[in-house]
Amino acid sequence: MLLTPTPRPTTSFWRDNAAALLMGAVAVALAGLVRFVIPYEREITSAWTLLVKLTPQIAACLAVAWLDVAWARWLRLHLVALPAIFLGFLCYFVPKTFMTALDMVDGTAEFEDLYLHVVVFVPYLIIALVLAFRAGGGSREGVLRAGAAMTILQMSGLEDLMAVLMNRRLDGIPEVWDWAHHMTVRLGHPATRDEAYAFIVVHVVLAVLALALPRRWFAALGRRLRPGRARRGA
Repeated sequence: MLLTPTPRPTTSFWRDNAAALLMGAVAVALAGLVRFVIPYEREITSAWTLLVKLTPQIAACLAVAWLDVAWARWLRLHLVALPAIFLGFLCYFVPKTFMTALDMVDGTAEFEDLYLHVVVFVPYLIIALVLAFRAGGGSREGVLRAGAAMTILQMSGLEDLMAVLMNRRLDGIPEVWDWAHHMTVRLGHPATRDEAYAFIVVHVVLAVLALALPRRWFAALGRRLRPGRARRGA
């Protein structure tokens, strides 16, 4: 069965994707800022530093959300971008993980090197998932909801909890989570075990709300941000 060719959009590619291209450029610039300008280390010293480190993936998610679906279909973006994303994972993240682990055994790398490598992989995965959704015809609202929910879960502390539970070197869950800097900078002090539990629960609830809040709330917000302008690709 032959597939029907997707008709070429009659509107301007640059106009329809202006917001996506702009936010994509901003995401690249912010990623360079995070990697090469501000201290590239595991410890987070302030809430502002944490926010800055999140800005590249937020900008990238916005770029994906404003990608014009009609143009993406005509360009067959899913046949180009998704294999490229997989190759990035296969040819960089996988071997880099192995090599960093070997370097740790040899004593030429530390745990922080592996940690910083994984920290890059997490937003890469989030952006890859929302791009796959959008390129496949997913709604702008869906991209924003899923991107927000995954970012909230990323910062929730769930990973810290699972790491503790899987760590056979520990005798139970620590009373103080002094390694969880993303909690410390927002609470103002290292989280106790109960505070960490509450922190995680609050974030999970927020992620669920991002996915489940009525659509009319997002529509109302969109009208306030872009009054009098038609929404395309929603």
